Amino acid sequence: MQLLFRNIKWSSGIYRAIRNSSSDSIKTSRLRNIGIIAHVDAGKTTVTERLLFLSGATRYVGNVDSGNTVTDFLEMERERGITIQSAVVTFNWQNHDISLIDTPGHVDFTMEVERSVRVLDGAVTVIDSSAGVQAQTFTVWRQAKHFGVPAIFFLNKMDKAGSNLERNIDSIEHKLGVKVLPVVMPHYKDGHLHKLINLLDCSQLVLDNNKEQWTAIEKKSSVFDEYLRQKETLCYGISEFDPGFMDNFLNKHEGDVTKIYDEDIRAALRKITIDRKAATLSCGTALRSTQSVRPLLDQIIHFLPSPEEQHPEIIKLMGQKFSGLLFKITHNKRKNRNSYIRIYSGSLKTNSSIFNTNQSRVEGPLKLFKPWGEELEPCSQVNEGEIVVATGLVHSITGDTLLQSEQVASEIGENLRGRLNAYGDLGESPLHIKKHISEYPVFSGIDAPEPVFFCSVEPPDTKSTHDFERALQNLCKEDPSLRVRVDNETDQTIIETMGELHMEVVKHKLVSEYGLNVFVGPLQVAYKEILKTPSITQSAKIQEPLDEKRVQWVEMEMFIQYKTDVGKFKLKFDLGPECHFIRPDWQKALSEGCQNALHNGPLIGYPVHNVEITIKNLVASGGKINSALCKI
Repeated sequence: MQLLFRNIKWSSGIYRAIRNSSSDSIKTSRLRNIGIIAHVDAGKTTVTERLLFLSGATRYVGNVDSGNTVTDFLEMERERGITIQSAVVTFNWQNHDISLIDTPGHVDFTMEVERSVRVLDGAVTVIDSSAGVQAQTFTVWRQAKHFGVPAIFFLNKMDKAGSNLERNIDSIEHKLGVKVLPVVMPHYKDGHLHKLINLLDCSQLVLDNNKEQWTAIEKKSSVFDEYLRQKETLCYGISEFDPGFMDNFLNKHEGDVTKIYDEDIRAALRKITIDRKAATLSCGTALRSTQSVRPLLDQIIHFLPSPEEQHPEIIKLMGQKFSGLLFKITHNKRKNRNSYIRIYSGSLKTNSSIFNTNQSRVEGPLKLFKPWGEELEPCSQVNEGEIVVATGLVHSITGDTLLQSEQVASEIGENLRGRLNAYGDLGESPLHIKKHISEYPVFSGIDAPEPVFFCSVEPPDTKSTHDFERALQNLCKEDPSLRVRVDNETDQTIIETMGELHMEVVKHKLVSEYGLNVFVGPLQVAYKEILKTPSITQSAKIQEPLDEKRVQWVEMEMFIQYKTDVGKFKLKFDLGPECHFIRPDWQKALSEGCQNALHNGPLIGYPVHNVEITIKNLVASGGKINSALCKI
């Protein structure tokens, strides 16, 4: 087993050395940032390990049960055989650099999927063919759809009892609402999976053959006849979404699939996939047959978009100036922070500094690394479209926007405000640039889901209190879905999580990474309070004496409305003409005051949800006002 670990690390080190020496030759058009998303136990990590092996990135195939996978490197991941946190690996296929993020499938770790999908350009959705679309499949697909991420499907475990292609296609199309175009088909013999047929290059994989290689299908065979029938169905399916292809196929070639070029089929499928009109589907069995995953590599580079195709508007806006989004934070063994950044434009060099537009501060100098699972390889520069790990970002948090400098941020912000004033809207953007009057441009961040459970947690002794508090701070920075608060009545530290497994992971990290054998109370459901009436209008006038003769006051009216799917709380303003401009610090104070009030509801003290608050009127005495009045 130790020899196997050494071989895997040794080969990845050799691969990265070769890749770094030739990375300058890889153009942005040959980059792919993709993620593996799925329901738990669908086989995501198994598929990932096969992709790494087939590309030559590893010499041996990692196995989940053996605990020697590249992307599942945490102790708990290898013990339980599931993915807990996302991991990034980069490999090369046909002169394309593919940065792959393996994401968790368990519902407790939805936050990991959310922040990963936020920075992807494409996704591979893995489905257990014996189970079909599951609840978490729907969740991750909704996340990908929200961020406009094109996706392809891989039906895994096609050799399991109960697997059925037609039933899975029906499940995908009805539950996920996307048209499926199968490109790799199963072929059965005596009721068992015998072959796979690739419709894109007329090849087959015999699964009962020890040699296990894709070979050309012989003409004048029953398999070739089946290939032609399925290819014809594929061409008719493409024609539904591509009028140009339909004219070429039906009119020019009179519906004869033997005359249509494979290149024309691939070009049409690429356009359809990137436009998210439909999604290709492959079949395979990753655990039984490594080669069954091979067509996925070709589909990733042929059908999923490059960074410049997925985000052309950011290139137009930023040009060659650096911009990026911090989407993940971890801590190394010395508890120093590692920040994962997706670069959208320009380049970033080691020892450089950046400007955080969310916090209006300069951060740096930075040291840069390219991630390979748990390993980090130092690098001098990273370019547009790449994912990098940086040290030196002390204050930046998950979801922050990073730009080249404050001057660049001001220039871009002025440009955006000009467009907003001219057109009244910035339009829809895959980057979701926030539409507000801030001085600097800010990309929409990463919204953490609301906790579902909570429990009390205490340090092992009073001497460990400082280390305990620091550990919780670090864990919250790593995982925005983890909340920590102090109960006002009992003075206990309360941890809020997404579920029981999430809580176990937090406790395990406190013990194994921080040496804190904490005491954890019973897990309880985090109930929520909601409004019983559709809306409430509330007015108030607050006075504060300055001296014996003068009184400072503020009068405010707010409209409180019950509303579902409001997402993260954001205070709205709908002021009349008599109201003056509200300064940003006042807006912040008002927002914080509302959030504090909503945190403890009037019934039993649970947070109030599904609420939208709009400030309708705000009048203050004098030219200045203490912003603390707004929080009362």
